[in-house]
Amino acid sequence: MTTTDNDGFVRSFARGLAVIQALGRSGTHTVASITASTGLPRTVVRRILLTLCELGYAAESETRGFRLTPKILTLGMTYLTSLPFWGHAQRALETLWTQVTESCGMCVFDGHDAVYVLRIPSLKIRSLGLGVGSHVPAFATAPGRAVLGFQTTEFLARFLDEASLRAYTERTVHDKAALLEALSAVHRDGYAWVDGEFDQHIAGLAVPVRDEHHNVVASISVNLPSGEVTREEAVKRFLPPLRAAAEQLTGLAPAFLNPVVVPTQREAAVNMQP
Repeated sequence: MTTTDNDGFVRSFARGLAVIQALGRSGTHTVASITASTGLPRTVVRRILLTLCELGYAAESETRGFRLTPKILTLGMTYLTSLPFWGHAQRALETLWTQVTESCGMCVFDGHDAVYVLRIPSLKIRSLGLGVGSHVPAFATAPGRAVLGFQTTEFLARFLDEASLRAYTERTVHDKAALLEALSAVHRDGYAWVDGEFDQHIAGLAVPVRDEHHNVVASISVNLPSGEVTREEAVKRFLPPLRAAAEQLTGLAPAFLNPVVVPTQREAAVNMQP
């Protein structure tokens, strides 16, 4: 594996990606704010921003600072159109949505988060502005736990040590022992049910998606307003179509989606310093 200690690591490229990630967060972005969030030298941040503007991936205004432009979407769309799997997944999700008429999505693991790579919303879910590319904490959401529940003991130990296990609501399970118990139940039952732990108004049911080696690399979920149905009712109504959708994709998901725990933002910033 390429590390920051060998010639295969391109430090300037890594710095550019860090700036792009900072620009993708909410708020006003200036050279000073991006310097603070990335930990990079101010002169480096300014050069990268000017390069992104010159290439058309970012723009600057006097009142709003720097922002990404729609051209940046070309980088992400390459990911979603490079393999036939995504077309199969989109069709499976559309079929699921017609059966359940609730918000549906597919997530993969990214760092310590679950990130939506496909999503079909429902008008009933208004409290979260989730779309393709949205990140949610893996430990506190159904799609995240549907992936975490099938990882190795070593993977989970590192994840629990490095992830920020904070309480998003009064119902968030953020104690390590309790979370391991919840993930054990996911592995036993074959699905994850999370109610009001990330957003107190949202409940979710999710099942794993496996690659050609039978490893769990993604999840498909249904989200609905918290309190609308009980866990038992949700399992009865939504689990069969969820499992049918996941079964359509069994063996098709690419192995490169296999979850990895990436360094924290602070560790990454240190690695990019001279």
